[in-house]
Amino acid sequence: MPGGNAAPGPGAPRGPETLRRFAWVAIGVAATALAGYLVAAALLFPAPLLPNEREVPRVIGAAVEDAQRTLQAKGFRAEIADREFHPTYAVGAVTWQDPPPDVAAPRGSTVALTVSEGPPRRRVPDVRGLEADLAQRLLLAAGVAVGAVDTVASPLPAGVAAGTNPTAGDSVAAGSGVTLHLAKGRGVN
Repeated sequence: MPGGNAAPGPGAPRGPETLRRFAWVAIGVAATALAGYLVAAALLFPAPLLPNEREVPRVIGAAVEDAQRTLQAKGFRAEIADREFHPTYAVGAVTWQDPPPDVAAPRGSTVALTVSEGPPRRRVPDVRGLEADLAQRLLLAAGVAVGAVDTVASPLPAGVAAGTNPTAGDSVAAGSGVTLHLAKGRGVN
């Protein structure tokens, strides 16, 4: 057909517009595949992606000296960033680390450690002269448990608190028991 716009046949050369579309589709497919690979690699295989990165070892619960040695052996620097009381970790144990365990970090980077100062401390209140029940409630309210109750010779009336062991004003671990001394009464030995 002369002068008509016929569609090119299967063997006809493709125009530049068709080639550009094909290139953009190929680039889109490649970018999607790369993004999927990176997401899968990060989620399924969280090991370091770059040769300079290392996985931060878990040192929580270890003694601070052991934690520092472990981190140095893996290529990290350890720094004590904070010290705080902790109800369950012993004095000198690592209670937290930043970056956290199993995270990839550059070799030579610093891992900040939080170290336990042991259980929180409480002051033993002065309960001398109080009725036994009130003295026990006051000790509990101060975060100090009553471990034992005994009687001692005292000029105070029988059954009244004559003191504690450790004594009032001393610092004890929170929840630790003190002995409450009750007076035997005047003239009782």
